[in-house]
Amino acid sequence: MTISVLVPVKNLDIAKSRLADVLSWNERREFADSMLSDVVEAVLKTPKIENVFLVGDKQLSPKPGTLVIQEQFNNGYNEAISFALKDKRIANSDAILILPGDIPLITTEEIKNFITDTPENGVRIAPDRDKKGTNALLLAPPTQIKTQFGKLSYYRHLELAEKCCSNVEVIDSDGIAFDIDSPEDLKDFCGTVSCTKSYDFLQRNGIVASLLG
Repeated sequence: MTISVLVPVKNLDIAKSRLADVLSWNERREFADSMLSDVVEAVLKTPKIENVFLVGDKQLSPKPGTLVIQEQFNNGYNEAISFALKDKRIANSDAILILPGDIPLITTEEIKNFITDTPENGVRIAPDRDKKGTNALLLAPPTQIKTQFGKLSYYRHLELAEKCCSNVEVIDSDGIAFDIDSPEDLKDFCGTVSCTKSYDFLQRNGIVASLLG
């Protein structure tokens, strides 16, 4: 079974705007890029992943080991996925795993567990810490359901999947669940020492010390 990974990437110039009270514009750019690097690194170490695709606008820089699908504009997460599905390399995969670029604590083992015994026809969902958003979505085949990312996407994905196919699984996974959107998320992340590029960036720039006081 061929499984491709798809990571929609927001333009770094406007990424993580909700962190504006605690990080400068340049810090937000660098932090978002560090998180993306952590996600890509974990994915690339995972066996049975065919290709890793980043989807974004012309400002998106490729990461080693990845392939870039370039949109003309950042129109949104679901739009980026629909655009990427026009690429035959993705459309012809047996399954796709959609991941956000802001879950730096994700591990290769978590990804491996998430894709193990992927059904030929089914959906797997990993929610965020609040059990409202979706932080990993495995679709077999890639067009199994139309993605519903946004507010309450976990519920919307689950409802749609249960209407469309009989094989629907929800998998809770701590590293996958830990996305960083708000200052509170960032503070929680700073309190969780990790060997990630994201934590290293925050520590080197004095942000860990500042937030934890």
